[in-house]
Amino acid sequence: MMFKSGVIGAPVGHSLSPRLHAAAFDFLSIEGESTAVEVDGSDEAHLLSLVRSFDALSVTFPLKEIMFGLCDETDDLARQIGAVNTIRCINNRIVGRNVDGEGFCRAIVGELDVDVRDAAVTIIGAGGAARSVIASLLNHGVGNIDVLLRSNRGQLESFGGDPRVRGVFASSATADLVINATPVSLTGDASSLPTAAVNGDTAFIDLSYEPSETPWMTEQREFSPRVANGLMMLIWQAKLQLDWWLNAEIPISILREAVSQ
Repeated sequence: MMFKSGVIGAPVGHSLSPRLHAAAFDFLSIEGESTAVEVDGSDEAHLLSLVRSFDALSVTFPLKEIMFGLCDETDDLARQIGAVNTIRCINNRIVGRNVDGEGFCRAIVGELDVDVRDAAVTIIGAGGAARSVIASLLNHGVGNIDVLLRSNRGQLESFGGDPRVRGVFASSATADLVINATPVSLTGDASSLPTAAVNGDTAFIDLSYEPSETPWMTEQREFSPRVANGLMMLIWQAKLQLDWWLNAEIPISILREAVSQ
């Protein structure tokens, strides 16, 4: 039986997820397909019908919070942050998880040689991906996290009991790691983003991976050579999704090769 998977969001024309999914199917000799479906979630009835026609989906901007509300079952992390980035349809039930943050933490160790234990982190943005990263950084023993906000709409309420997290409009604490968790690389001008306090040892990562060198990344290279995009995060979170979907262990090398072609 064909395993039907894909990625949903807007825009998704640039997405590498179908290539990653196909690599896992080939590795396991599974008959499967993966497609990118552009949908913005404005019609929830249409979205729900679409989702139920798949076996599994990756979920990206701007659907992570919307899909959380449509899931019949979610994991602890997804419930904490109110967002999912992967779903599985099982017996007509939609099961959601969030593996963005864990994928990020696994990626930055190899990509930027960052030890997050006791680190000072600044995150720009507080959407679904940002909150997943925050939750995982806390689990990995981060020192403190300043979240740069344009407006306070209660995005960080789920972390209210942890003194290591604070929402700010400007950060004066010098960061060991700065994360751009906004979709501005896809939708707008990077110069509009708030700035963080940094030094020559600060590492920077843009969670976007298309284009491979975003304007924000170029700006940060003036401060430090340790700058990366979100490709390795994409690969690692894809592995975590695929391991769950297919009840298998997909080698990270297979996925790296799939997006290097």
